[in-house]
Amino acid sequence: MKQLKDTPNLSSRIPLKGLEIETVIEIRKLFNEGKKFPLAFEEYLSIGGESEATGMVFEWDDFEQLREDCEESLEYTGYKMDRPYFVFDQLDAIYSIFFLDEDKEDPNVYILDPSGAYEGNEPFLKDVKYTFSKMINDAIYRKLNNIPL
Repeated sequence: MKQLKDTPNLSSRIPLKGLEIETVIEIRKLFNEGKKFPLAFEEYLSIGGESEATGMVFEWDDFEQLREDCEESLEYTGYKMDRPYFVFDQLDAIYSIFFLDEDKEDPNVYILDPSGAYEGNEPFLKDVKYTFSKMINDAIYRKLNNIPL
């Protein structure tokens, strides 16, 4: 998250701002049984977790809604997740997640697409060969170079 920390003016309209530790603790309680998240995500929350200055959705108060939407989509399509996971972004009915049971400081990012799998067009779970910090660094690069996400 060094690149994020070193680029505080990513957005002209939204300043980069981290969450207070009390809020991070609350998010841990809601989504990870009170345990710390992987280091890269913890750092993201503390550096820029209060706004979407990276151009990604990652607003802390949307995590509950993202999880609810994902669970509804899973229920509707009949799919289940057998591992603990965290939903941090959504585009249409496709969710970006990382698993909470992986022992990695920088978790792998996966795409969860229950609707695409249900319709037979896409795999249910896709490893995009990205880590969370790589995704943030790419978002920063795109933002700084006016490349649409």
